[in-house]
Amino acid sequence: MRAIVDRTFLVRRVTLSVFCAVTLIVLGMPGFPFNPVFAVPFAWLLLTLPFQWLLRRQRTLRSLQNVHAAFLALESVLVTYLIHRLGGVAWVGILFYLFTVIYANFFLPPLAGYVVTGLALLGFALVAVLEMMGLIPHYLPFRGDVPPHRDPVRVVATVLVGGVGFYAVLAFTVRAFATMYEERRRALAELSARLLTAREEERVRIARRLHDELGQTLAAARWALSGGDPAEAERLLSLSVDGVRSLARELRPPLLDELGLGPALEALAESCAASTGIAVEVDVPPGRFPPEVETAAYRVVQEALENAQRHAAARRVEIRLARTRGGIVGEVTDDGQGFDPERAGSGLGLSGMKEWVGLLGGELRVRSRPGKGTHVTFSIPCHDPRPDRG
Repeated sequence: MRAIVDRTFLVRRVTLSVFCAVTLIVLGMPGFPFNPVFAVPFAWLLLTLPFQWLLRRQRTLRSLQNVHAAFLALESVLVTYLIHRLGGVAWVGILFYLFTVIYANFFLPPLAGYVVTGLALLGFALVAVLEMMGLIPHYLPFRGDVPPHRDPVRVVATVLVGGVGFYAVLAFTVRAFATMYEERRRALAELSARLLTAREEERVRIARRLHDELGQTLAAARWALSGGDPAEAERLLSLSVDGVRSLARELRPPLLDELGLGPALEALAESCAASTGIAVEVDVPPGRFPPEVETAAYRVVQEALENAQRHAAARRVEIRLARTRGGIVGEVTDDGQGFDPERAGSGLGLSGMKEWVGLLGGELRVRSRPGKGTHVTFSIPCHDPRPDRG
């Protein structure tokens, strides 16, 4: 989302640069009266710089959206002043809100988009009503001594603002949005391909375990029975049962359905510690969550734990989950070798974790530096925390 918002600010700078160019052209026309509002596009363009700096430093989706919403709200105020100084309802003022409203309803949550849209409508209506009642002065951007269609200054200015300042920039904006959608579609297609590949690899792994472990053990048990050795056959059958149970736990831990997220994560930590020697500390609140929330949280922790085991060479992992009024938040921290998230790309592990959380409307963030370990944080909204269930 941060990359997409950066793209919108690029579109914004192009838009404002066009308006600045239009302003310079109009100012160069003989007979066009000077208006202090001509400085607004240049100040507006400069305003994008600190806001983009702020946006790039936000660490959560919500804070990024809040900063973006603040910029768009301030933009609505600037547009209202711009409209007032350019003739209010007497010219093309209502169109100046076009890009602010588009961006607000494209990139912000519905409520924030509606608020920014409401500010735009309120600002334009306020200018129109106050000018009509004579409570604020009405500024004429043109001389008004000839009909509008006969006034070359008004005709040229309207064509430039409408044709260049709006339509050309609108085409650029729509094209930028189309490019974003295409990039998102391509990313989803790549993720789908990786998921299909992973599913096939998982099938191959399961088939190999069934053939090499379960199949051979059952075949040996049959030979033991044929050879008159029931004790050996019983031992081999017990191994087969343990193997099937182990495979079933890998596919779907029964504790997750029977006892909930806490016991399932504790069992996962104990299994990891027993097989790898990694010290795993688990702190999970009691109680149950909706099944989809428990499944998503379990899979995220499981993937983070596997990454710490396979790639990070970690010696200690801390798993902490907490219940909040809005759902559940969690973090998985290891003391491993870490990595550079910018260069790691979107491997199946990180992508899968983000998909699990994103499908439920949550957020996931991975912080890591080479030699400094890895810190995975996530939050999942939950409207049914079920605190009374054991």
